[in-house]
Amino acid sequence: MKKQLVGIAAVAAILITAGCSAPGDDAGTGGKEEPKNANTAVDLSALGVDEAAQALVPEEIAERGTVVVGVDATYPPNEFKDEAGNAIGWEVDMVAAAITRLGLEPDLKIAKFENIIPNIELGKFDLGIAGYYDTLKRQQDFDVVDFIWAGNQFASLEKNAIDDELDICGEKIAVPNGGSAPLYYLPEVQKKCDAAGKGKIDTLGYDTTDEMVAAVNLGRAFALVADSPVVSYAVKNSEGKLVGSPIYENMPAGAPFSKKTDGKLAEAFAAALQSMHDDGTYDEILNFWGVEAGRYDKITINAGDKD
Repeated sequence: MKKQLVGIAAVAAILITAGCSAPGDDAGTGGKEEPKNANTAVDLSALGVDEAAQALVPEEIAERGTVVVGVDATYPPNEFKDEAGNAIGWEVDMVAAAITRLGLEPDLKIAKFENIIPNIELGKFDLGIAGYYDTLKRQQDFDVVDFIWAGNQFASLEKNAIDDELDICGEKIAVPNGGSAPLYYLPEVQKKCDAAGKGKIDTLGYDTTDEMVAAVNLGRAFALVADSPVVSYAVKNSEGKLVGSPIYENMPAGAPFSKKTDGKLAEAFAAALQSMHDDGTYDEILNFWGVEAGRYDKITINAGDKD
């Protein structure tokens, strides 16, 4: 997917400035002590190392001591910036925790979405996080470690509530520039509209979630479309203004890795994530950020079976 964008950066900034925890933090504490930083679900210093997973780390990575992660920090709640400009979000937490569990240091590099994949190919980044779906096409060039289910979802004003994909036929829909929604998903919906004798979907491209949400709130767009974790977060932080649609085309999603280590780093990372899944750290992160609806039962690599 591009990622399938959307950012409620303004709301996130209010929460951060006020010193509040992220949405869903009450559900994620499980009676455990709150992390010292209210903008993260995990205390990396308390995670510990999984020796079995650590043994899988390629030698050159182990010697370097760091794993370099490209981060598109425009995509709450997956990854965005706090008041100080640091990357935060549920994917940031998940990836940083897994790298720490490997006995390595996460080196987060904030980058534009369109620059992440090229930098993985060039070997400048070991992996990237930007809400990536695991597709057959992506597997040709990368190893994708899957750790959440995500699909396409719409958000609209309540008067325009969407119960069926055909509800958007003939309407203006806000979409992320370069995203998979306008490139892959909506063309398939348009085919259904055509078959039903309904109108053409008019897409309006935006660079940020704030812009997409504003377009809907101001009536410029009938609805916005993005991946389900993002829409859940947008709806939750809309103060009742937005409602979400059903989720369409759920797919595995996660982080693409360079194939330069013959899949070994991806394998080590997946093992570390599985250990977090087994001990509850995985669920704490999802619950803290309010994206538990996408819970993945077992960590996989290249499990996507769609183009």
